[in-house]
Amino acid sequence: MALRWEAGRTVVVQEVWEGQLWAARPMTVVFDHGDSLALWFPWGTPWKAPTTPRWRHRQETRGERLAECLALREWVLVDREWDVSTLCLFEAHAAHAVWVSWLPNGDHFGWYVNLQEPFVRTDHALQTMDLMLDIVVSPDRSWRWKDEDELAAFVARGVFDEAKAEGVRSEGLRVLDRLETNQPPFCDPWPEWRPHPAWDAPRLPSGWNRL
Repeated sequence: MALRWEAGRTVVVQEVWEGQLWAARPMTVVFDHGDSLALWFPWGTPWKAPTTPRWRHRQETRGERLAECLALREWVLVDREWDVSTLCLFEAHAAHAVWVSWLPNGDHFGWYVNLQEPFVRTDHALQTMDLMLDIVVSPDRSWRWKDEDELAAFVARGVFDEAKAEGVRSEGLRVLDRLETNQPPFCDPWPEWRPHPAWDAPRLPSGWNRL
Protein backbone atom coordinates (compact mmCIF):
# COMPACT_ATOMS: atom_id res chain seq x y z
CA MET A 1 0.00 0.00 0.00
CA ALA A 2 1.30 3.47 -0.86
CA LEU A 3 2.33 5.67 2.06
CA ARG A 4 -0.43 7.97 3.30
CA TRP A 5 -0.52 10.37 6.22
CA GLU A 6 -3.35 10.78 8.72
CA ALA A 7 -5.15 14.10 9.17
CA GLY A 8 -3.56 16.31 11.82
CA ARG A 9 -0.05 14.96 11.32
CA THR A 10 2.82 17.39 10.70
CA VAL A 11 4.86 16.72 7.56
CA VAL A 12 7.66 18.73 6.01
CA VAL A 13 7.47 20.14 2.50
CA GLN A 14 11.10 20.16 1.42
CA GLU A 15 12.38 22.00 -1.61
CA VAL A 16 15.41 20.16 -2.95
CA TRP A 17 17.90 21.28 -5.58
CA GLU A 18 20.40 18.72 -6.90
CA GLY A 19 20.48 16.81 -3.65
CA GLN A 20 20.65 19.87 -1.35
CA LEU A 21 17.88 21.20 0.87
CA TRP A 22 16.67 24.58 -0.45
CA ALA A 23 13.73 25.24 1.91
CA ALA A 24 11.64 23.45 4.54
CA ARG A 25 8.06 24.20 5.63
CA PRO A 26 6.12 22.26 8.29
CA MET A 27 2.47 21.72 7.33
CA THR A 28 -0.51 19.95 8.88
CA VAL A 29 -2.20 17.19 6.88
CA VAL A 30 -5.84 18.02 6.09
CA PHE A 31 -6.36 14.96 3.90
CA ASP A 32 -4.17 12.52 2.01
CA HIS A 33 -5.79 10.53 -0.79
CA GLY A 34 -2.50 9.26 -2.13
CA ASP A 35 -2.63 11.04 -5.47
CA SER A 36 -3.89 14.29 -3.91
CA LEU A 37 -3.16 16.02 -0.63
CA ALA A 38 -4.24 19.14 1.23
CA LEU A 39 -1.80 20.63 3.73
CA TRP A 40 -2.40 23.53 6.13
CA PHE A 41 0.27 26.22 6.50
CA PRO A 42 -1.09 28.97 8.79
CA TRP A 43 0.10 32.47 9.50
CA GLY A 44 2.99 32.57 11.97
CA THR A 45 4.40 29.14 11.13
CA PRO A 46 8.23 29.11 11.38
CA TRP A 47 10.03 27.72 8.35
CA LYS A 48 13.49 27.62 6.77
CA ALA A 49 14.28 29.80 3.76
CA PRO A 50 17.43 30.06 1.61
CA THR A 51 19.59 33.17 1.48
CA THR A 52 23.03 34.40 0.44
CA PRO A 53 25.81 33.42 2.86
CA ARG A 54 27.27 36.32 4.86
CA TRP A 55 30.69 35.79 3.32
CA ARG A 56 29.49 36.43 -0.23
CA HIS A 57 28.38 39.62 -1.99
CA ARG A 58 24.60 40.05 -1.81
CA GLN A 59 22.97 40.76 -5.18
CA GLU A 60 20.50 43.63 -5.44
CA THR A 61 17.30 41.78 -6.36
CA ARG A 62 15.75 38.67 -4.85
CA GLY A 63 15.76 36.89 -8.22
CA GLU A 64 19.46 37.57 -8.72
CA ARG A 65 20.25 36.41 -5.18
CA LEU A 66 18.35 33.15 -5.55
CA ALA A 67 19.75 32.49 -9.02
CA GLU A 68 23.31 33.05 -7.82
CA CYS A 69 22.83 30.73 -4.84
CA LEU A 70 21.67 27.92 -7.13
CA ALA A 71 24.24 28.62 -9.84
CA LEU A 72 27.04 28.45 -7.25
CA ARG A 73 25.29 25.67 -5.27
CA GLU A 74 25.94 27.63 -2.09
CA TRP A 75 23.35 29.05 0.30
CA VAL A 76 22.37 29.05 3.97
CA LEU A 77 18.99 28.43 5.57
CA VAL A 78 17.53 31.08 7.87
CA ASP A 79 14.42 31.25 10.06
CA ARG A 80 11.32 32.93 8.67
CA GLU A 81 7.64 33.14 9.70
CA TRP A 82 4.87 32.54 7.18
CA ASP A 83 2.75 35.64 6.67
CA VAL A 84 -0.64 34.43 5.37
CA SER A 85 -2.79 31.44 6.32
CA THR A 86 -2.67 29.04 3.39
CA LEU A 87 -4.16 25.70 2.37
CA CYS A 88 -1.85 23.99 -0.12
CA LEU A 89 -3.44 21.58 -2.62
CA PHE A 90 -1.13 19.07 -4.30
CA GLU A 91 -1.82 16.63 -7.14
CA ALA A 92 0.45 13.75 -8.12
CA HIS A 93 2.49 14.37 -11.28
CA ALA A 94 1.40 18.02 -11.49
CA ALA A 95 4.12 20.66 -11.88
CA HIS A 96 2.24 23.06 -9.62
CA ALA A 97 0.30 23.38 -6.38
CA VAL A 98 -2.74 25.59 -5.84
CA TRP A 99 -2.78 27.57 -2.60
CA VAL A 100 -5.94 29.00 -1.03
CA SER A 101 -5.33 31.90 1.37
CA TRP A 102 -7.27 33.87 3.98
CA LEU A 103 -6.92 37.27 5.59
CA PRO A 104 -6.62 37.45 9.41
CA ASN A 105 -10.35 38.20 9.66
CA GLY A 106 -11.15 34.96 7.80
CA ASP A 107 -12.06 36.54 4.45
CA HIS A 108 -10.89 34.69 1.37
CA PHE A 109 -7.68 36.36 0.12
CA GLY A 110 -7.54 34.46 -3.17
CA TRP A 111 -5.63 31.66 -4.85
CA TYR A 112 -1.95 31.35 -5.64
CA VAL A 113 -0.61 28.97 -8.28
CA ASN A 114 2.86 27.88 -7.18
CA LEU A 115 4.67 26.41 -10.19
CA GLN A 116 6.98 23.69 -8.93
CA GLU A 117 8.41 20.26 -9.66
CA PRO A 118 5.98 17.34 -9.20
CA PHE A 119 6.20 16.11 -5.64
CA VAL A 120 8.01 13.00 -4.44
CA ARG A 121 7.19 11.37 -1.09
CA THR A 122 9.60 10.19 1.54
CA ASP A 123 8.58 8.67 4.87
CA HIS A 124 8.37 12.10 6.52
CA ALA A 125 8.35 14.70 3.75
CA LEU A 126 6.95 15.87 0.47
CA GLN A 127 9.82 16.90 -1.81
CA THR A 128 9.52 19.38 -4.65
CA MET A 129 11.32 22.49 -5.97
CA ASP A 130 9.96 25.95 -6.66
CA LEU A 131 10.16 26.99 -10.32
CA MET A 132 10.02 30.73 -9.56
CA LEU A 133 7.11 31.81 -11.75
CA ASP A 134 3.72 32.05 -10.00
CA ILE A 135 0.17 33.19 -10.65
CA VAL A 136 -1.85 35.33 -8.23
CA VAL A 137 -5.65 34.94 -8.51
CA SER A 138 -8.03 37.33 -6.76
CA PRO A 139 -11.38 36.18 -5.33
CA ASP A 140 -13.09 37.74 -8.39
CA ARG A 141 -10.97 35.41 -10.63
CA SER A 142 -8.82 38.20 -12.08
CA TRP A 143 -5.21 37.07 -12.24
CA ARG A 144 -1.62 38.14 -12.91
CA TRP A 145 1.76 36.53 -13.38
CA LYS A 146 4.16 36.95 -10.44
CA ASP A 147 7.96 36.77 -10.31
CA GLU A 148 8.56 36.89 -14.06
CA ASP A 149 11.76 38.79 -13.23
CA GLU A 150 12.95 35.90 -11.05
CA LEU A 151 12.38 33.39 -13.83
CA ALA A 152 14.31 35.68 -16.20
CA ALA A 153 17.17 35.88 -13.68
CA PHE A 154 17.33 32.08 -13.53
CA VAL A 155 17.59 31.88 -17.31
CA ALA A 156 20.22 34.64 -17.41
CA ARG A 157 22.40 32.77 -14.88
CA GLY A 158 21.96 29.44 -16.66
CA VAL A 159 20.06 27.82 -13.78
CA PHE A 160 17.16 27.18 -16.18
CA ASP A 161 17.44 27.03 -19.96
CA GLU A 162 14.87 28.62 -22.26
CA ALA A 163 13.08 25.31 -22.78
CA LYS A 164 12.66 24.87 -19.01
CA ALA A 165 11.30 28.40 -18.63
CA GLU A 166 8.84 27.85 -21.49
CA GLY A 167 7.68 24.62 -19.88
CA VAL A 168 7.03 26.43 -16.60
CA ARG A 169 4.96 29.09 -18.35
CA SER A 170 3.03 26.43 -20.30
CA GLU A 171 2.13 24.68 -17.05
CA GLY A 172 0.82 27.98 -15.73
CA LEU A 173 -1.34 28.44 -18.83
CA ARG A 174 -2.83 24.97 -18.34
CA VAL A 175 -3.82 25.91 -14.78
CA LEU A 176 -5.29 29.19 -16.02
CA ASP A 177 -7.46 27.23 -18.45
CA ARG A 178 -8.85 25.30 -15.47
CA LEU A 179 -9.49 28.59 -13.68
CA GLU A 180 -11.29 30.16 -16.62
CA THR A 181 -13.43 27.07 -17.25
CA ASN A 182 -14.23 26.73 -13.52
CA GLN A 183 -12.62 23.33 -13.03
CA PRO A 184 -11.26 21.94 -9.74
CA PRO A 185 -9.99 23.18 -7.42
CA PHE A 186 -11.39 26.58 -8.41
CA CYS A 187 -15.00 25.35 -8.54
CA ASP A 188 -14.70 23.62 -5.15
CA PRO A 189 -15.86 25.29 -1.91
CA TRP A 190 -12.34 25.72 -0.51
CA PRO A 191 -12.81 29.43 0.34
CA GLU A 192 -15.37 28.31 2.97
CA TRP A 193 -13.05 25.68 4.47
CA ARG A 194 -11.71 26.24 7.98
CA PRO A 195 -9.01 24.33 9.90
CA HIS A 196 -9.74 22.12 12.87
CA PRO A 197 -9.89 24.45 15.91
CA ALA A 198 -7.42 22.27 17.82
CA TRP A 199 -4.68 22.72 15.20
CA ASP A 200 -1.91 25.08 16.27
CA ALA A 201 0.74 26.37 13.89
CA PRO A 202 2.95 23.37 13.07
CA ARG A 203 6.61 23.26 13.99
CA LEU A 204 9.50 21.68 12.13
CA PRO A 205 9.87 18.17 13.54
CA SER A 206 13.09 16.37 14.33
CA GLY A 207 14.75 15.32 11.10
CA TRP A 208 13.25 18.17 9.06
CA ASN A 209 16.54 18.51 7.14
CA ARG A 210 16.93 14.81 6.38
CA LEU A 211 16.71 14.01 2.68
